[in-house]
Amino acid sequence: MQKNLVALPGHVTITTTEPDMLTFDNSPLVKRAKMPCGHVISQESMTDYCLSILGQRKHVFPCPNLGCKTEWPFFVVAHVANLTPQQRQEFETLIQDNETSKDPRNQRCPTCRTWCRRHDLNENCVECSVCTAKQGGRRFLYCCDCLREWKASIAGGRTCGNGGCGGTDSRRLEILASCPEKTILRRLAPVVRGCPKCGTLLEYKDACTQMCCTGCQHYFCFYCLKGANTKAELKCKPYDATCTIAPRQTTLSSTSP
Repeated sequence: MQKNLVALPGHVTITTTEPDMLTFDNSPLVKRAKMPCGHVISQESMTDYCLSILGQRKHVFPCPNLGCKTEWPFFVVAHVANLTPQQRQEFETLIQDNETSKDPRNQRCPTCRTWCRRHDLNENCVECSVCTAKQGGRRFLYCCDCLREWKASIAGGRTCGNGGCGGTDSRRLEILASCPEKTILRRLAPVVRGCPKCGTLLEYKDACTQMCCTGCQHYFCFYCLKGANTKAELKCKPYDATCTIAPRQTTLSSTSP
């Protein structure tokens, strides 16, 4: 059931004369939202757009108009879209998780997926209080590098005692080394990259090669890995970049979450 689309002062105005930027519908009987960037979208199109973003497990909302660099705030998008309470909650959870993951001291427990926090970046040993309680008080420790249960006799340091874990992002480096290559917009490149700023792994799915890291919001080119603070500052074109394709990464940022 569609809700009544109304203006949001200072952010969204209502029009019935300008067409939907995605469907080009210009019916005078349909209310459409003029977004902060000036582009127009209907409630139905915004809802479909939101669901496509949610399906990709993303949480940022760039204006879908080709060439527009504006990112819409979620509260504006949610005002226009006809989201169910469950869909809105999923977006809010993604946004909250993103904010939490920006801090390199935070890491999800590999068992229960609760966010845990290490107080020293030189320490790989983390305790999950939720799993500790479930085990009747027996401490559940895990390694924030390989994400396996801590095996070393000493609860601290960088080496967890698990085979193959060197305490230096070995699990993620293994993914980068073994991930397949595929044709990305007519050019062959590894399908997984590590964010050049924080080390978060990102897999290319579709659309352009200008990436926004889900961990730290750093923008970079999936081909050459050159980055920028904003999408507008990226030098590489989104759909036909001619930059040099960077080789597989063998190191990750020391500030990886």
